[in-house]
Amino acid sequence: MAGVYAYTPDIWLPLAATVCLAAIAAYSWRRRDVPAALPLAACALFAALWGLGRTLVAAAAAPAAILAWHKFQVIWLLPAVTAGTCFALEYARPGRWLTRRRAWLVALFALPPLLILLLVILNDGQLLWRRLEIAADGLVQPTFTRAGLILLAYGMGLVLVNAAALVWLFARSPQHRWPVVLILFGQSANRLLYLFGTLAPLRPPLFELDATAGIVPWIAMAAVALFGFRILDPRPAARAAALEQMRDGMIVLDAEGGVASLNRAAAALLSTDTDRALQDLLSAKPDLRDRIADARCFSDAVEIALETGRGVRYCALDVSPLRDFRDLPLGHLLMLHDLTEQRRAEAQLREQQRTLGVLQERERLAHELHDGLGQALAAAHLQASSARLLLARGEVDQVDECLAVLADATLQAEADVREYLLAAKTPISAERPFFPTLREYLRRFTWQYGLPVELEVPAQTEAQGLPPAVELQLLRIIQEALSNVRKHARAHCAQVMFTPAGGQARVAIVDDGCGFDPAAAAARGERYGLQSMRERAEAAGGSLRVISSPGQGTRVEVEVPMRGDHEGEIGR
Repeated sequence: MAGVYAYTPDIWLPLAATVCLAAIAAYSWRRRDVPAALPLAACALFAALWGLGRTLVAAAAAPAAILAWHKFQVIWLLPAVTAGTCFALEYARPGRWLTRRRAWLVALFALPPLLILLLVILNDGQLLWRRLEIAADGLVQPTFTRAGLILLAYGMGLVLVNAAALVWLFARSPQHRWPVVLILFGQSANRLLYLFGTLAPLRPPLFELDATAGIVPWIAMAAVALFGFRILDPRPAARAAALEQMRDGMIVLDAEGGVASLNRAAAALLSTDTDRALQDLLSAKPDLRDRIADARCFSDAVEIALETGRGVRYCALDVSPLRDFRDLPLGHLLMLHDLTEQRRAEAQLREQQRTLGVLQERERLAHELHDGLGQALAAAHLQASSARLLLARGEVDQVDECLAVLADATLQAEADVREYLLAAKTPISAERPFFPTLREYLRRFTWQYGLPVELEVPAQTEAQGLPPAVELQLLRIIQEALSNVRKHARAHCAQVMFTPAGGQARVAIVDDGCGFDPAAAAARGERYGLQSMRERAEAAGGSLRVISSPGQGTRVEVEVPMRGDHEGEIGR
C-alpha cells in the first residue's frame, strides 16, 4: 500500500469538503419532512462521495489507483447535479413541480446518472471516453466519446434549470431573496472557480463541473443558508403549508396596491391561477378593487359578492394594514371568508320557515272559514228557511224583512270570500319578498274595494328586510286591520307606515274612519279580530296595541323584530 498511496497536503482540502458535505447531508436528512430537505440531503451525499473520490485521487501514487478513484468520483458528479436541480425545483415551489403525478420527471432526471453508473461498472467507462491519460501534473485528462459529450451537455443543462428555478423564486417571493442569493452565489462561484482555474488549471476531467476548490464557496453559502437563514426550519414550512391549506382566502397587497401573493383558497374564490401575473389580478376585478378601497375605511368585515366560474360567491372581506418595525406601511392583508354555503343554508332554512308558515296559515284560514264564512252561510240558510215558512203562512209583510237580512248576509259572505281569496293570492317566497308582496296586496285591495291605502317604508328598512317568521304574521296583521277598516270604519283612506325603532320595526295601520272606544267594544264582546292580531304579533316576537276614539279614526301599532336568529338570504 505504501507504493500505491502516499501522503500529500493536497488531500486536506477535498477531505475537509467531504466531511462538511457529509454533515450537511446528515443535517438535511434529519429534517427530511421539510420540503426540499430530501433532495438537498441527496445532493450533499453525492457531493461527499465525489469529494471522497477526489481525496483518494490526491492520495494515490500508482497510476492504476489514480484512474480507479477517478472513475469512482465520476459516478457521483451527475447524480449530485441532478439532486441539486431537484432541490432547486422543490425549494422554489414545494409540492408543485415535483409531485407524484410528475414522477416521470424525476425518473427522467435519474436516468442519465444511472446510465453513467452502469457504463462505468459494466465496461469500465469505455463508451464515455476513448482514453484516460495522466498528465505530468498528476491530473487525469480524458478524451470524450460522443456519448460522453452528450451526458456532459445534459449536466450543464441541469445546471441552467437549477439556476432558472432559483431566479424564478427570487422574482416571486421577497422573503426568500436572501437565501436564494446565497445559493446562487455559491453555485456561481463554484462554476467560475472551475472555469477560470483560480486555484486549479483549466483542464476539465469527465463531468468535473466543479474543481475541488470550487466546492468551498458552495459549502460556505449552503451553511449560511441552512444555519443563518434556516431554509430547512420546519416552522416556516409549517406556516407556509398552513397558509396554503387554510380554507379562508388570503391576499397580500404591496404598498402600491398590487397583489404580492395569494393562497390556493383565494385563487379558487377569484377563479384564477396562482401562477398568473398577480399584478394584473385586481385590474381584472374592478369590483373587488373598489370594495377593497371601501373596506380600508372600516374596521369590521364587509360582505361582497364575487363573480366566478362557479357562479356568484358570497364572502366576508376583512382588510388589515401591514407595517414594518418602523411603523411604515408595507401594504394590506386581505382575508376572504367564503359565506356561500352558509348563505345557502340560511336561504333553505328561510324557505322551510316560509313553508311551515304557509301550512300554519292554511290551518288558521280553514278555522276562520269555519267560524266566519260558515256562520254567515248558516245565518243566510236560516233566513231563507224563515222566508219560506212565512210565505207558506201567507205572512208576506215579514218576508221582505227576512229577504233584506238574507241579502246583507250574502253580501257580507261574498266580501269575506273575496277577502280570503285576496289573502290567499298574496304568498311570500324567495322570488317575491315581503315588501313587493305587500305593495301588490295593497294595490289589489284598493282596486277591489275602492279604499285607497298608502304605503310608507324607509329605504333602509326595506333593504334590511324582516325575518321570515315575522313577514307572514305581519302581512296577515295588516290584512286583518284593513279588513276591519273596510267592514266597520266607514273610512275614506288608510295608511300603512313603517318606522325603524332600534332593533324593532314599528308598523302603524291608520284610517280616517269613525273610530270606536276599545274598552267599550271589549265590554260588549266586539273584538273586531283584535285577539287574532295580538296572537300573530306575539308569535312574531312583537306586540300590538290599538289607539282609537269615536270620530277620530283608528291606529293599530305593531312592533316586531327587524332581525331574527337566521339572517341573510341568497337571491333576495
